Amino acid sequence: MGLGNRAIGGTKRKLGIGSPYGTLELDADRIERLYERTPARHSVSIQPNKEGGGITNAIDLLTAVHTAGKKGLPVIGSRDVPTHSFEMRNINGRIGFQYVMGSEKAQRQIERQLETFYPNAHVNVSEHPHPGLLPLEEGRHVAAAVLKLRKRTDGKHLYPIRHMDIEGFENDPYGSITAEMIGERESDVVSDIAVQTIFEPAPGDWWKGGLFGTSIDDVADELKNPTKEFGLVDALKYEAKPDESTLEGEAREASEKDRKASKIVREQRGEKGFRLNVRILAVSDDPDQAIARVDETAQMFDGYYESATEQGFEICPQWDTKLRKTLNRAFARERADRKMIMGVRAAAGLMHIPNETINTQDVDWSLTSHSGDVPADAPRFVDWQVPETVDWDDPDRSHTADDWAYAIGPTWTPPDEREPEGFDGLVDEREDEPDDRLTADDDTEAEA
Repeated sequence: MGLGNRAIGGTKRKLGIGSPYGTLELDADRIERLYERTPARHSVSIQPNKEGGGITNAIDLLTAVHTAGKKGLPVIGSRDVPTHSFEMRNINGRIGFQYVMGSEKAQRQIERQLETFYPNAHVNVSEHPHPGLLPLEEGRHVAAAVLKLRKRTDGKHLYPIRHMDIEGFENDPYGSITAEMIGERESDVVSDIAVQTIFEPAPGDWWKGGLFGTSIDDVADELKNPTKEFGLVDALKYEAKPDESTLEGEAREASEKDRKASKIVREQRGEKGFRLNVRILAVSDDPDQAIARVDETAQMFDGYYESATEQGFEICPQWDTKLRKTLNRAFARERADRKMIMGVRAAAGLMHIPNETINTQDVDWSLTSHSGDVPADAPRFVDWQVPETVDWDDPDRSHTADDWAYAIGPTWTPPDEREPEGFDGLVDEREDEPDDRLTADDDTEAEA
């Protein structure tokens, strides 16, 4: 597409003329390039169990795997911050969840913590070194959208979105999101979709705002002590009669909503945080269906809107160059920017393993539990093998062979100790030796 067409397309989208989305048809070269961009990591997939999990457990999980980033400006020799990815995918009509961590150390850590905070779920590490995101085939079409924060367009993204402690979720928002990811069950068009959240641990003092930013306390104070907002009419009055009007510094009384919002913002003080990018991508045999799956899924994120702070998500449809960049970054598990930042309590709503509170049957549920099988102080199997470690007398053991070093009898005989061919097992080579196991009556009957 030429520069002129891109300018016209961009103008139409800003004016709301036509669809704001674009699609990209896949060919062999693009598919190969996308697969080459996938990082050399192993994905950690989770089969949730209806009896465990949820948003609350995700708060503890994200707190445990948070590795503090750099403070202030990057300096030479400072420690790199790993970039991770949490992905909720609908592939072949089944909803699944996976983490793609930024390092092997982080991968091992997320495995341990998932077993701790989601003990009923099944955790599996892929053997393939390049994690999949969406199945790509020639002739299919791709559409995408990016979610950004609607409030604080000046870059001061310190207002929290809705989470467990703010108004609260009556239901897990994943319920409505997964339903739209699946779409119409009667449709003959095959569509696959992924919601990808790139998360990077923020510095421990992220809430201070940084060198040139605004701190949590500053934002909270602004809400608690608001000033009058001026419009065009006020500006014209000021120009006409500057001595009788003012455009700055005029305070107004804080409303109940302002005071509540100030408290909500200030509660993030000292909380661990993450920098986030949220993407929604779909591939489909039909370009219109790819757009529909992305747009309808993105609309469901309105459930994260927080009324007191008026903070929510803004849907940014991708097209042309932006679509290609988003697709490349998604497969490479790369972040695009650091503008969106959230505390762990808000981020947990975006990255958690659901439970029975969502009524989506197409989730790849685990029907069994891994928890509570073996007590921590139970003897290990090796303790039952070596006689020296078994603390009961020989007569109570299952086997007491003098030439066998284990408490369980051998089930395999070396070739050089086996009986010759044709041996039917009925002849006792020790028939001349007395059998202590026979009683007197048995011995007499045998002689007869």
